[in-house]
Amino acid sequence: MKIKTLPTLRDKKRYLAIEVTSEQTINRQQLLNEILDSVASLFGDKGISEINPKLMSYDGRFGIIRCAREKTQETRAALACINNVRRIRVSILILGISGTIKGATEKFIQQTLIKELEPEKKE
Repeated sequence: MKIKTLPTLRDKKRYLAIEVTSEQTINRQQLLNEILDSVASLFGDKGISEINPKLMSYDGRFGIIRCAREKTQETRAALACINNVRRIRVSILILGISGTIKGATEKFIQQTLIKELEPEKKE
């Protein structure tokens, strides 16, 4: 039987919704390695353990990154430093930050897709 941790003792997390724009397709493992390398170069081993970044989902364009609640600004800084992945130019845009995966998906990723599909309103 697995013992559950009380909600008050759990680590608080935040989920960053991102959009990756690149010249070629980048797979999940390449992006994850680049994120970890960026965090390590900026904040070292201690920073990686405190930030605890994890790529929760990635479909080639949109993704969700989990990090510690107190370290969202550091995670944003590490993502801003990424400009290429295996010599492929890349741009990572942070769409927003949420407390749940569902919230990040509904608020930011789905809204971005809906805005792209709507025709431009001309007045």
